[in-house]
Amino acid sequence: MRYNHPIYNSPKRYWAIGVGAIASFSVQAMDANSVLPEELFFSDVPVVLSATRLKQPLPDSPASVTVIDRTMIEASGAIELADLLRLVPGFQVGYYTGSKFTVSSHGNADRFARDMQVLIDGRSIYDPAFGGVTWSDQELDIDDIQRIEVIRGPNAATHGSNSFAGVINIITQHPSEQPDIRVKTVFGDGGKKQVFNRFSGTEGNLAYRISLKYDENNGFDNRHDDSDTRWFGIRGDYQLNSRDALLMELGSSNGTREDGFPADAEQPFRATEDDHAFQQLRWTRSLAPGNEFSLQFYHNYQRVDDSFSDPNTFAPLDVSLGYGFKSQRYDVEFQHSYDFSPAQRLVWGLGARRDEAKGVWTFKHGDWMSRDQYRAFGNFEWRLHNNLLLNLGGMYEKFDQKDGLFSPMVALNLKLDEMNTLRLRGTSAYRMPTFWEDFSDQSVVLTGAMTPLLQVYKTNVNLLPEYIESFELGYLGNFQETGLTLDMKLFHEEIKDMIAEVKDLAAPGQPFTYINSGSLNINGFEIGLRWDPSPRSMLHVGYSLTNTYGDQIKKYPPTLPEHYRMLDRRVPPLTVSILGSHQFDNGIKLSSAYYYMDDISWAGDGDDVDINRRWDIKISKAFELQRAEGEVSLIFQNIGPDNHFQDFHTENVWGDRIFLEASLNWH
Repeated sequence: MRYNHPIYNSPKRYWAIGVGAIASFSVQAMDANSVLPEELFFSDVPVVLSATRLKQPLPDSPASVTVIDRTMIEASGAIELADLLRLVPGFQVGYYTGSKFTVSSHGNADRFARDMQVLIDGRSIYDPAFGGVTWSDQELDIDDIQRIEVIRGPNAATHGSNSFAGVINIITQHPSEQPDIRVKTVFGDGGKKQVFNRFSGTEGNLAYRISLKYDENNGFDNRHDDSDTRWFGIRGDYQLNSRDALLMELGSSNGTREDGFPADAEQPFRATEDDHAFQQLRWTRSLAPGNEFSLQFYHNYQRVDDSFSDPNTFAPLDVSLGYGFKSQRYDVEFQHSYDFSPAQRLVWGLGARRDEAKGVWTFKHGDWMSRDQYRAFGNFEWRLHNNLLLNLGGMYEKFDQKDGLFSPMVALNLKLDEMNTLRLRGTSAYRMPTFWEDFSDQSVVLTGAMTPLLQVYKTNVNLLPEYIESFELGYLGNFQETGLTLDMKLFHEEIKDMIAEVKDLAAPGQPFTYINSGSLNINGFEIGLRWDPSPRSMLHVGYSLTNTYGDQIKKYPPTLPEHYRMLDRRVPPLTVSILGSHQFDNGIKLSSAYYYMDDISWAGDGDDVDINRRWDIKISKAFELQRAEGEVSLIFQNIGPDNHFQDFHTENVWGDRIFLEASLNWH
């Protein structure tokens, strides 16, 4: 049940608290100018790449950025990659099944989370057919991640359409920094069995990594959602000479995913076969200090084999339905960064992309449908004064059969001193419809003959992209004398031309279709806190408070009040994450994470789920052998007296789980 927080019913009080908190820290920072110790000005400041494609210290970033580094990754006790993103203020993670995850910022998502851009080493893993990311199919293990940079807010000016709610940029470790051989195994409750092997090395100017993994689990205790996944990945970094470097990556995965519900004609018990593959090549040349360009090409491929017959619902007819499809993306991009002076820097680039999809079940297309995109982007950083930094950015994109889109961004960063920064930012972004939204054509058919009997989905209009405007006032304090970093953000977002799934009352059989309908306003206040009181201790806190309102059409054409859906429950009013860790003198590491999310109404085929609370603990101990080193960890997930909650579906009920993780490294 949703709490009736007074702040939700008082927008003036709500904004006053956010502005007051930021103003309070800003005034304290200005008052402290004269007493800052000199050594603080020479301390290391985290550098991020994702906000503008320029390497920028966090105080210079024109966007709110959360960095999940190796310390946080290891302390989290996360088994699934998606669970790491629970640490980001304002983010929600939902489990559609035990192996299918959705990750959203400020809610308003179904199991595909179409508004989030996700990159791995500069390669977008967004699926153009249905949208979102198939997290379990990615050829990536948590152990290979160096850090994750998360842009909290629209960033299409830098990363284009679908960077609508935010950007998740996953940066992996360089092979030369990794042990020669690593073996890791995880097993525990829920039928979890995982084996990961990695081989890294160098041969002359070539550094390489070969990874293999097998992963299986039984999903939720009360669901038909077992899964298994096998994958391999290869990365090579070749230094051609002092100026030129090549990055080469490829990978492939396949697995079986169980899905469905008892006595559900549209989602019955069944098993799907999923295949995934990618190839990536990037050439980087350094022309001079501050003058560098890169040329990158990648290809992603995905196949989902998902169809089933039903001899009962339309008896005596034997009918079939399916959700299977294939999709792929080809992308080439040129990028050039140039420093005009210490006060002025520019990054710009050009790119082209072809997205393709096909599916006899979902599109009635046995041949590839294609959509081409061309883009030009740039970001100009101009230090107007020692304490004032201007960032101007934008991207122009042209898609087939759509009008051209321009996504601008402007931000001013005012440094109160070297450790305290105020940021004012405005931007807009677009979300391009997926192939499914634009071209869905799904029917119940006669088994074998494929003769359509009942239309289930059919899109009949040329959809407009969704559009968002975002404004934020941010504060970043870096109190290095105490090891504390504080990031606060007050924001307003308005989404227009929303793509709505509606029941078409005017069509025979009343199929579902997609139209542009509705708007959503989100006002919010976020806090990210990181405290490192010593090299062996760490505390991270994420906090998000939102007020949301909006509506859209649910049944078309609307004639009654119940033909509209209210959107205020699409975003949980309050989300909290707390992660702490400490290493004792005897070498034992203890960490604990707590997550809280208010009740939420997941879109699409999700459900209304109640408040979620989750408490995890990880205990680990490192050890050394004659020729190797290792670590053993005991991981407790969702423990405590109030440890049963629903996740995405009311049928998805979490209980407590225990895992044993062991690893060995040979150098």
